[in-house]
This record gives sequence, C-alpha cells and structure tokens, in this order.
Amino acid sequence: MKIFWYTLTPRFRAFAVFIGAFFLTQVGFGATGLALDTLLFGVYIAAFVVYFLARWGFFARRVPINLPNQTEVIYEKLRQNPGKRRTAPGEPVEFIDPEEADDELLDDDRVIGVFYNGEAAAYPLAALGVREVSNEEYGDTPISVTWSPVTYSARGFIAKANNEILNFGRHTHTVFNSPALPEKSGSDFIQFTGQGITGPLTGSQVKQIPVTTTTWIAWKEAHPDTEVMSTEGGPELDIFERYYANDRNGIHSLNPIDKRLHGKDVVIGLDMKGSVKAYSYRALIDKPLIEEYFGREPILVLHERASSAAVVFSRLVNGQTLNFKGKNKNPHRRSAEVTASGEGERIEYEAWLIEDEQTGSIWRAISGECVEGEHKGKYLEMLPGMTSFWFAWSRFYPESELFGADFDGLSTEN
Repeated sequence: MKIFWYTLTPRFRAFAVFIGAFFLTQVGFGATGLALDTLLFGVYIAAFVVYFLARWGFFARRVPINLPNQTEVIYEKLRQNPGKRRTAPGEPVEFIDPEEADDELLDDDRVIGVFYNGEAAAYPLAALGVREVSNEEYGDTPISVTWSPVTYSARGFIAKANNEILNFGRHTHTVFNSPALPEKSGSDFIQFTGQGITGPLTGSQVKQIPVTTTTWIAWKEAHPDTEVMSTEGGPELDIFERYYANDRNGIHSLNPIDKRLHGKDVVIGLDMKGSVKAYSYRALIDKPLIEEYFGREPILVLHERASSAAVVFSRLVNGQTLNFKGKNKNPHRRSAEVTASGEGERIEYEAWLIEDEQTGSIWRAISGECVEGEHKGKYLEMLPGMTSFWFAWSRFYPESELFGADFDGLSTEN
C-alpha cells in the first residue's frame, strides 16, 4: 500500500489528503448538523493540513532508487530547490594555464583536481560551485566533473550510458540533498552515486573516476602542466564557505541517521566490489597513513595535512604489495588556514612524501607519483574515494563501516 501511495502523482495525493481531512472534520461536527459555517471550517482545516504537509515535503514526487549495496528499492523524495535559482557564468568554460591561474587564485584556495588519460585539470570550488558541472573530454573519453557544495561531494564520471554520450546540466531538484543532474535525454542522475533515477535511463549507472579535493598550490606542484577552470565571470571566492562552517545539514535539513559522527564531519568513502567504508577526516589528521585490505585489495589511505586532502590508492605495483611510511614531516595546518578567505598567516606549503619499504622509492602523497627510486615515473593507482559530509554519506550508505567513529570525542581506532 505504501509503495502504491508513492507511485501516485503529488497532486492526487494532496487531493486525497484534502478530502480525507475534510471528511474527518465533518464527522467531528456531525452531531450538530452540516451547517455552512461547518463546511467552510472543514475546508479551512483541510487546506491547512495540505499546506503544512506540503511545506514538510510530504507531497514531493517520489522516485525509486537502489541505495548502493542494498537489495530493496526505496521511494525517496525528489525535492525542488527552494528560493531563486542562482545565475551561472556563461558558456563556454574558459581554461587557463597555471601562470594565469596564479592571478585568480590564492595558494590555499580549494580545487577539485582530475588526472585522467595523462591529462590534468583543476576546478576551483569558487568556479564549479556556481556551475555545478563541467562536461569535458580527456583524450577520447567524455568526462563530467561535478561538485555539490551542499553535500561536499566531488565526483567525476565517465559520461556514457547505453553507448550514448551524456551531457549533464545544472540541477533543480535533489534526493537526500544530492543534486539530481538533468541529462539531455530527459533523465536525471544522482550526483552522489551516478545512478539514473528518472526518464529513459532510469537504473543506469555511470562509472566514477578518481578526483582529489585539495589546495591550488598542492595541485599545481603535483601537476605543473595542469589546466585550470577560470573563475572569470563568477565569484572570486567560494560563496558556500559560510554554509560549510555552520550546523545546517543540507538545504532541506536532513539530520544524519547515523550518530557516530556529526552531520557536517567530512569523510572520504570507498565503495568497491560490495565493500563499503568511510574514513573521517578528523581521525585521519591524527593517523594520516592507513594500510589495510579492502576486500582483497591492499589499499593505502593518506591525509596530507598541509593541503587538507585525503586520497586512496592501491598498494599493488607490478603485482607486488608495497608497504609505506612517511618520508618527511606532514605538518598540521594552523586554524587560520581552514578557509580560502585569504586572511591569516600561512606556512609555506611542502608536499608530503612517503617511502615504500620494499624498494625505498619516494612517492608524492597527493598524487601517488614516484619521484625518486626504482619506480620513478610510475603512479600508484588512485581509487575513486568519495568526499562527503557525514549526513549525506550515512543516508546513501547506511550502516557503513567507519574509521574514526565518534560523537563527543575523537577515536583513532581501526
């Protein structure tokens, strides 16, 4: 019965509730007869009930979704964005070289970095925060780079489904506060997971590629030949910084269903071959190098403190499982460095390097590039770790395994 109710149109459900509420008021006044004032009062009460439930989102359109690693289909609200739609900069997107980007960006400004098919590009949060999506080609592969400030989720997708190239646009609706990205075919895809939820591509799944959320200086030093999305025509600073710092869990407030972390705690999560785990950024600050097995895959989770960036790599190189330790200092950031506001004293950035115990080769933590030793020039395989606020992750991945679980304090247990 519940599923049948959700499959009805929002208008029909609202009308059914109105009739039901009106009928109950008339039953309540039935002992005194059906006078005109009684009928009008019943209409007023029924309209008020419908209005209240509508504000709560009770009549929002429901769409069937398969949560990752869950067998049961759920019907979740496809909610419209409140308020006026923000105006984005015009097309086409302009990309500039690092020297030009230095005139637009501060060293500590945060960017989403993509390194794919031998090509590197950086997308400042200030630029992508208002554009939401950038449809590109890396070599011959169509790639869509997306950013959701509300859920703090950076995602890169191979933009193909059913042998068709996809082209995503800016969203007007959300699921669990994650943008439902419209596609030219008439379908919508959840930005958080890449799952098609409406239209002809319902049920399709686009493949994720690894992306890195880091600082401009860290990305530039790791990829000196990178291209950079220009902030020209848009805001110079990330307009969502105040939202990142407050306690509001989403535009449509959505408290985490899992209380092991606070709603706005940032995690990097992994979903591979049926295994799911999230790693709390706060816990990774105290334990920035983790070696473990994810299923049968030996993985390496790193947190470079100077750039506040977390990444996940495979530890397999040429069929050999490597073990790592820090090579140089991984200094803590100062409190004045946590935003891109341009204020406060900053220490000079120094890339964190790690060393494998098997060959003594030196690797750059932020990119997985070997810069010295037997494996020089090779890269560790970066895995598609997913950044997110905990309130969103705990909705899409309920009962996920978690490193750094806490509520009042910080735990660094594995």
